[in-house]
Amino acid sequence: MQPLEPHPDHALGAAGEAAAARWLVRRGWRVLATRWRGAGGEIDIVAERRGVVAACEVKTRTAPDPHTPPVGHAQRRRLVRAALAWQARHPAYAEHVVRPDLIVVTPRGPTWHIQRIEGIGPDD
Repeated sequence: MQPLEPHPDHALGAAGEAAAARWLVRRGWRVLATRWRGAGGEIDIVAERRGVVAACEVKTRTAPDPHTPPVGHAQRRRLVRAALAWQARHPAYAEHVVRPDLIVVTPRGPTWHIQRIEGIGPDD
């Protein structure tokens, strides 16, 4: 049996997550975890700055599509649950505000277009 080739979407997604992490660091955020998995679900990037912990869902798209929401209601709920689970496991951040964020990453030639939407909640 031959080993499975990685799916091209997975490589693009990993590259988008790495670009998003670099983007956050350049803006003063400290990346605490990547691809964190807990009882509540998975968080692509957990980052902290000035008393705020951002639990970031990263969506990498080959082209922007304004008609398709990148994150549905159920996924937003899972992200909120995962963020609370992360905070519960990290008591040093118990006093921090925990906020679910969405980062949409689109390749543009050799660079990336990155858009962050702060505070996406299940009811948005």
